[in-house]
Amino acid sequence: MQVDTGARLGQTAPARSLFFVEYGLGHKTHLRFLEQHLLSDVRFDATIIPLYWMDRLGDFLGRLNVPLTGGRELDFFTWWVFQFKRQQVGYLLRRYQPKDLDLVYIHTQTAATSVLDLPREVPAVVSIDLTWKLAFKESRYVNSPFLKTTLELERRIYERSDLIVSFSDWAAASVIDDYGIPASKVQVVRNGVTLPQAGGAPGGRFANGNGNGNGKGAADGQRTGLFGRSWASYRPASRNGNGNGNGNGHHGNGNGNGNGNGRHDDLLKIGFIGNGFNRKGADLLLRVHQEHFADRAHLTLVCGDAPRSSASLPNVKLMSEVPWDVLMTSVLPGFDLFVFPTRFDYSPYAVIEAMTAGVPVIASRVGAIPEMIEDGRSGFLIDADTEAPLVDRMGWALDNRAELPAMGARARERAEGQYAAETNYPQLLDVLAGVARGGRVPASLGGAPIR
Repeated sequence: MQVDTGARLGQTAPARSLFFVEYGLGHKTHLRFLEQHLLSDVRFDATIIPLYWMDRLGDFLGRLNVPLTGGRELDFFTWWVFQFKRQQVGYLLRRYQPKDLDLVYIHTQTAATSVLDLPREVPAVVSIDLTWKLAFKESRYVNSPFLKTTLELERRIYERSDLIVSFSDWAAASVIDDYGIPASKVQVVRNGVTLPQAGGAPGGRFANGNGNGNGKGAADGQRTGLFGRSWASYRPASRNGNGNGNGNGHHGNGNGNGNGNGRHDDLLKIGFIGNGFNRKGADLLLRVHQEHFADRAHLTLVCGDAPRSSASLPNVKLMSEVPWDVLMTSVLPGFDLFVFPTRFDYSPYAVIEAMTAGVPVIASRVGAIPEMIEDGRSGFLIDADTEAPLVDRMGWALDNRAELPAMGARARERAEGQYAAETNYPQLLDVLAGVARGGRVPASLGGAPIR
């Protein structure tokens, strides 16, 4: 979808833009594809600032969950993270003059409190994968009387923003219904991925045939952003971008895909990917596997915080720190079934990645996952934190193994139609180009959430 930006941006003056992107969990994948598509979009003179250490320190400080008293109605856990990131992003913003900025994009709203400090003439877009109203309502967090001020702060962020971009209908509806933001200010642009090809993926940076991505820093070399700074200006010096795939771009390269060395060829190959072992239900999956299916299925857990003892259990393999290209081209395609019994989630990339790789998915009916999976066609939806439905669907998969390839093909078709990075990220940049310099989102893109 193309946007007429001629009058707004001009042919020789790309929009001078700052992109702040949180770096925890699936946000890394969002950063990957955002960088890749910005690299080739001449409409933007972009400086990307990944919020590496801020995520780690902010999460630590947020654990100091001591509610303040005196009627201030603060949930200290979230409120402190909002305030901490406001100071840090604000510090980085002070490096730039407002008159030099045509666009500020911040992902997510937890890092976006600093938009309240921007001059009103600077266009600001906030990208979200959930709202904190949803998080407190549906997640592990306690719905305490101290939430009001936190949610009011979030509402002010949305009001100040020129546009809120949501990964899902689920989160977009909350912005409109729970925070009273006009639907015209909310746009759904789904997150997505593109499966790297063994012979070289589009974009080159992430898979160039030898699996190392050929990337340098954030921008494949020295493309400069505002004031001559490279996109890598705020990256740790040790990250050089060339470690994304060490498997020579081939399937079955010995890096491990949960299949073993031939001993498990007769077993159903089940995979799980995700950090947050308990939140994402890996503990439940592991228990169900051991109690019901250990002699019929091999389970691979790609998880950085799984108990080390898991690797010693029968027909269980534990992996961590797998480069993304290797994960997509070698690990995921080795699974017959992907199981993701998460207790609470938003718009998890792991589900989209499995579907893109042609693997059917069993996942919890939480967050935006029901928008991803067509129940009974591309996989199965189950109630969160319940053992019986998980046992039932995994049992069905074992008893109907011949049907899984067709189900996986439908999953890939669904992913390619709704969650393809090569479609969704250009659409995102079209939307951002419309907002830059005070422009408007075209009528064909604005309005109520996409259904």
